[in-house]
Amino acid sequence: MKKIFYLFLALLLCATVLVACTPADGDKPDIPEGERMVLLQDGAATFQVIRSDLITSTDPATKSAIRVVSSIKELTGMEPSIYTDYTGKGGYAEMEYEILIGETTRPESATAYEIMGDQDYAICVVDTKLCIVGRNARCLDFAIDEFFADHLYFEDGIMYVSNQLSIKDVYRLPEGIYFEVAGPKGKGSAKFDESVALACLQGIMNRESPNKVYVNSGTETAGWLEVFREEGRWLADAEFLQLEGFDDLLEFGEKYVKTVVIWDESVDATLNVACTIAGVEDGIVMSETMYKSYKDILSDKKIVSLVDQFDGSVTGSAKNDAYRWAIENYLAKGLCSTEYICSYIDGWSFRDAGNISYTVVRDWGIYHRAFVYDLSPWSDEAPLDDPDQKLGTDKETLMMIFETMLELTADIGPYEVCGFFEHQKYSESGQNSESKHGSVATEWEYASLMTPYNGFHNTCIDNAWNESFHGLYDGAQQLTNNRPTEEITLESDVVYLCFFMGDYDSTHPVYRYLKQAWDDPRRGEIPFAWAVNPNLLDTYPDMIEYYYETATPNDYFVSDASAAGYFMPSQVPDELWPNMLEHNIEYFNRADMTIAPMVLDRKGIDSGDLDMLVQFAPDGIATVLQAKVYMHDDTPVAALLGSGYDRYDSAVGAENLAKVVEKQFTTSNSGASLNLLRCVWTTPTVICETVDLYREANPDKEVVVVDIYNYFKLIEQDLNWK
Repeated sequence: MKKIFYLFLALLLCATVLVACTPADGDKPDIPEGERMVLLQDGAATFQVIRSDLITSTDPATKSAIRVVSSIKELTGMEPSIYTDYTGKGGYAEMEYEILIGETTRPESATAYEIMGDQDYAICVVDTKLCIVGRNARCLDFAIDEFFADHLYFEDGIMYVSNQLSIKDVYRLPEGIYFEVAGPKGKGSAKFDESVALACLQGIMNRESPNKVYVNSGTETAGWLEVFREEGRWLADAEFLQLEGFDDLLEFGEKYVKTVVIWDESVDATLNVACTIAGVEDGIVMSETMYKSYKDILSDKKIVSLVDQFDGSVTGSAKNDAYRWAIENYLAKGLCSTEYICSYIDGWSFRDAGNISYTVVRDWGIYHRAFVYDLSPWSDEAPLDDPDQKLGTDKETLMMIFETMLELTADIGPYEVCGFFEHQKYSESGQNSESKHGSVATEWEYASLMTPYNGFHNTCIDNAWNESFHGLYDGAQQLTNNRPTEEITLESDVVYLCFFMGDYDSTHPVYRYLKQAWDDPRRGEIPFAWAVNPNLLDTYPDMIEYYYETATPNDYFVSDASAAGYFMPSQVPDELWPNMLEHNIEYFNRADMTIAPMVLDRKGIDSGDLDMLVQFAPDGIATVLQAKVYMHDDTPVAALLGSGYDRYDSAVGAENLAKVVEKQFTTSNSGASLNLLRCVWTTPTVICETVDLYREANPDKEVVVVDIYNYFKLIEQDLNWK
């Protein structure tokens, strides 16, 4: 432990040397003279402090012994010496009275550990030895603080303890204390492995411990902790104990760990299988390499080893053997979450590179006991990570997962599929350039496959840190969206621009890209429709509430693909629509949304689908891949247009905008140009500059930037134009 850790505990317990080591008062019981073991009298010590000879000078137990000596000096002015327990040649003779710190070769130390038993620490006198022992460095340090605060007496020049002293107890932090843990360090596979274990421990503790865990990795964690510690926000008064990494956190969280799951480094899929098991069985996941370093610390835990368990003897693919075993033994038995399954990229190509983008998110899966997998949706080509499998084996296994989830959830509502696919494994990307499937097509295929089986997607989750921590916030139960204060009347020959700012339909964009756009100095100059799927209120409720609370009057919130989650409406079976509808109504109401401007469906939606959509998006619906504009009952239905901007270059954006605007003149009844423009992960400055440049290049045109509510009102006016 570092100095800051010791100082924090001392302050926390109000047991610093200056406070604890005061003359006996009413807070301590009187000890009769016959029950006293005197350690110092008239300036002469009768004892020595003993530590193990087998530990180094930097070992936590050595530091604890130094603390004891320093505290006694502060109390009495006398500084005792520290000796090791070695009594052989060159060692020190054993004294009658000794203070034994931690594990030593003295038999009294062994007795103290027996007294401690399954508790966290013990403070006891055994014969003429005062023993202070702890289950780990943190517990030993806590025991020393308690000893000086409650059990050591110094009055009239005499320092003593009760010779009947025998205390054992459990160490507990106050419930209001949170842990702020430094992110994984190192490189390559070691960093990857530590990140997996840390995420598992974080997920367990955020579910089971009163002391919640936030991993802070500097710029990678986007400064959100600082945001929520601002005055008036939910962590403003919270106390955080700073820890240096996994090892420090394990000292606090080890008691919550029941299982260690060891994955097979030669079968990447077993990393995900291990995470499934760990979520269900309160476990942490380690590679065999990492476990060797923690074997002694975790020796009392249940060990589940997946090493050499899967060889392809069932399906011809070790990868699929592993997942099918997990389906049979965990998912199908109802042991996993029915709210979430997690499509997490396994260790293939990521581990050796130390890429932790899909390890830091695993706290969410562990927290929810979710089933975890990584499979291809295609049956006409083998995935790059398993090229020798029989064609379609991955997809068969994937469909087993969806089929099982349908059986488990058909009567209780849709479930969320968290995560994306690894582009190089399953689509035309990087080293997989010969694939016949593009990335967008692969994304659509996933959405198409899960929708009929009651699933919806939360796609881009890589580097979405601390989901299990942020998800604890329960304040964002009802948000208030902006509405325009006046209605615009449609006029001919006017260019109307409405900017859809997406795609924030998944956790990583909400976590990182939206915050970057939100901090832009030109936000608020013109109306923007910020596309945030309301189902993300489960994952990042505090962030979404922050966006709502800091919105300008020109900031409006709408859903992204497709509504409260990414699904394809045309592929929701009739019998599942009631539950999907209820899910969407709930989250649209919580987010105070009434517009769904990016309904994505590659097959096209029909009137039956619209009958459902208008129940939670009555003020407007826009579709992708369909250009038709019409009214469905009282709801305008339009098209979400692309190509109206450039993410970085406003000059290029202005040129593109001109082309879109001219085309829209020809499609309206009124002779106006009505443009709902999809802008992905760009900033208000880029859009404002694009509009400025377009106006400069077209001084003869009247250009009006409208909010999305008025945009759909203009669509309705145009359809009724005479």
